[in-house]
Amino acid sequence: MKPLNCRALVLVFAVFASAVSSAFAQTPAPAAAPVEVATVKFRPVAGGWFEAEVEVQAKPGPVAVANRNFVNRVKVTFNLGVISVKAPQGATLPDTFYRASAEAVAIETTGRASFRFYLPPEIVKRDQVTGPQRFYLVELSVGGQALPLTKNDVPTNFTTAAFIEGFRSKVSGEASANDGILLPQYLTPFASGGTNTPSFIRTEGTR
Repeated sequence: MKPLNCRALVLVFAVFASAVSSAFAQTPAPAAAPVEVATVKFRPVAGGWFEAEVEVQAKPGPVAVANRNFVNRVKVTFNLGVISVKAPQGATLPDTFYRASAEAVAIETTGRASFRFYLPPEIVKRDQVTGPQRFYLVELSVGGQALPLTKNDVPTNFTTAAFIEGFRSKVSGEASANDGILLPQYLTPFASGGTNTPSFIRTEGTR
């Protein structure tokens, strides 16, 4: 077999490069997330409770088009860390962690939907929970599939991936000790209050 001359080599590489370019051109770009966090707000409410409101926006796209501009089964998990009464004086990182989830039947792509979560008055008073919170993480899923985290899912002081993963690890390991303290709106005295509240999938009555 004769070795390829320079002209033949150039032709081979040109054909290879063209094939690679064509393959990448045919690879679809990653689809945009069908739902994203718009805002996270905190406020004290009646009776000494403390509210965290997560506003989410469903976005037009293939998922919404297939469901008549609705995104089905949108789940929000709210993870919160607080510096509790047990923390050493002057502590700057949370030592107590809470987690709660709520899953909407569907969200329309026009407007926003509000998922609200509440700490009860005893915890609010004991740990002096007031004002905007500095340690939280919002996790979204659609139809049981988790969505990637974005900058809107965490506060601005979560500046590194390592810090975010460290916080997520602490919540995963410690929040179960406080299950049932942070509550979704439909399990609180505020079940019928607020605007833009979606209908939620309820499972506690079917067990």
